[in-house]
Amino acid sequence: MPARPRSSASIEALIPTRDLILDEAERLIAQKGVHGFTLKEIVEPLGIQAPSIYRHYLSKEDVLVALARRYITLLAQQYNYSAAALAHPTSTLRDCIIEYTRFHIAHPAYVRLALVDFSTPGGGVDYVRLAAAGSFRANVSSGPLEPYHRRLRRLIAAGQKLGEFRLLSEFDFIRVVKGSLMLRLVFPDDLLAEANPDPAGARAVEMWLWDVVYRYIARRPRARRRAWQASR
Repeated sequence: MPARPRSSASIEALIPTRDLILDEAERLIAQKGVHGFTLKEIVEPLGIQAPSIYRHYLSKEDVLVALARRYITLLAQQYNYSAAALAHPTSTLRDCIIEYTRFHIAHPAYVRLALVDFSTPGGGVDYVRLAAAGSFRANVSSGPLEPYHRRLRRLIAAGQKLGEFRLLSEFDFIRVVKGSLMLRLVFPDDLLAEANPDPAGARAVEMWLWDVVYRYIARRPRARRRAWQASR
């Protein structure tokens, strides 16, 4: 006899409570912002008592750091490509930028956490820094984001060697990409508040960011853009 398909409730029962708490926190952050919800709002949909959350997390700040740690693990997988793809750095970078955009659209809570970190002076809570076990600069050579940075540097170097990319620093490239994307997602319209983002709108953001990146990194933007468009 074939096994009966499990209901969403039975599948949810198999997910550890610790992960369910993070899932609910992510949903609330997307809708209400990093500081717009309480621990009580997290546990009520889960059917558990508020004090029970302290078996898993010490505080709301602890929940936010754990959520940021989940995103750091996913972010570390960005700028992933095969060795053969380095022979075509422009198209490879385009694919990476599109995937990078999709990651941020799919994880609005990460964007909001990062925006809070960017606006927090040294004395405040820095969720992403704590989750990454170090500063942004420290993660360039060590830490969970080191592979991400290594792959990005290798891709930029391949493009420079072939004459497709101009000379620039990795930090400046990341500033342009991350800064442009995060601002585009929240200003002037908050695209992160939509539970189911419009596919056409998401695609428009992907193409917009690639246009920004290409104009910034291409050695000869106009000539190379015409060549790239002709090859599509």
